[in-house]
Amino acid sequence: MDKKEIRSIMIEKLKMIPTEERNTKSKIITEKLIQTKVWNKARIIATTMSMEHEVNTAFLIQAAWNEDKTIVVPKCIHKTKEMKFYKITSFSDLEKGYFDILEPKVDQCVEIVKEDIDLIIVPGVAYTKEGNRIGYGGGYFDRYLENYHKDILSLAFQCQMTSELPYEQHDIHIPLMIND
Repeated sequence: MDKKEIRSIMIEKLKMIPTEERNTKSKIITEKLIQTKVWNKARIIATTMSMEHEVNTAFLIQAAWNEDKTIVVPKCIHKTKEMKFYKITSFSDLEKGYFDILEPKVDQCVEIVKEDIDLIIVPGVAYTKEGNRIGYGGGYFDRYLENYHKDILSLAFQCQMTSELPYEQHDIHIPLMIND
């Protein structure tokens, strides 16, 4: 199967998880995350605002704020296929953006440059335990993570893990996976 087919099948599988189960598993994943060394040493953490079928990042965002960590979330610039990250201090700093994904209100949030981010939590659709990843197909994170030399990880439900995935030269390797 190619990436597009895998992406489609996996998203359908994720959409089948009931909301209550997804939230329970997301809390378990968040608990595992906040016990890692990379989390504990990070002061500025980048994450996306999750879509309904993904690991719910609201839990990790709240955990970060409870520990006085800075959370930054991306604003996608679709014309140039770039991302810029902005600091949010509450969920009211967000508005619906592309595909109804919550994004920072750039007129009231401060941009944080890549070099200042300590940990980037990379979203995806499917993963291998070796760290291969299939994202949503836009290449935003693969481009953003070029020349990024700090910590990256991904959060995933167990059902997103697979034995092998197609891999291309530009695909970013995920060194740490946290599952339910």
